[in-house]
Amino acid sequence: MNAPVRFPQSTPYHRFTSDEVLIMQAAGLLPSNDNLVLVDGRFVDRATDETVRFTLEEVFLMVELGALDPDERVELIDGELLDMSPQNAPHMYAKQMLLKLFVRELSDDIDVHVEGTLSLARGVSPIPDIFLHSTDTRVDQVRGPDVLLLIEVADSSLLRDLKLKASLYARHGVTDYWVVDAYGRRIFVHRQPGPDGYGEITQVDRDGEVIPLAFPELTVRVADLPTAD
Repeated sequence: MNAPVRFPQSTPYHRFTSDEVLIMQAAGLLPSNDNLVLVDGRFVDRATDETVRFTLEEVFLMVELGALDPDERVELIDGELLDMSPQNAPHMYAKQMLLKLFVRELSDDIDVHVEGTLSLARGVSPIPDIFLHSTDTRVDQVRGPDVLLLIEVADSSLLRDLKLKASLYARHGVTDYWVVDAYGRRIFVHRQPGPDGYGEITQVDRDGEVIPLAFPELTVRVADLPTAD
């Protein structure tokens, strides 16, 4: 169920400087130079021939030790740090429009998180653009099945959100996952999660609308998404 995702070749692994590598080695987060090798941007332990993977606690330690800038836009996917795409104007406008809609229309017993850390499992802590869950569950205890709706707003990240992120969220039981195309004004709706991905994927174009599974009283009209102009 939780086997690592096969990343596309274009996956933007975070690149550490040589000084940051030394700090991580001194802290025991990386093997020594004799056993450390870099393969396609990924750390590999030569002694085991396995990719070095981190936990969220170890990422916090990197920040504390100065091996990772606290303002760095990264997320932890299957134990590896990936750089997040920069946000352009269409991306920010679409996210802001959706956030306002959810806050305005949904009750106070629903928490709406924007770019919050979602701890799906050990070593799996993505930072979705938006995710919603019941206030009955603390955010640090939310897991995939607890997520009522998860949205990634895509521009340059569209391929990654449709493939890598979809595979990840499906494996961890997120029942309603949307990829909002900030340029194309369309929404890719993913439902029926399973170990091999989502069983139902629907593309809703600009003249269509989407109703969240958990909120049947709420309608999102694709035409209301901001334009890229």
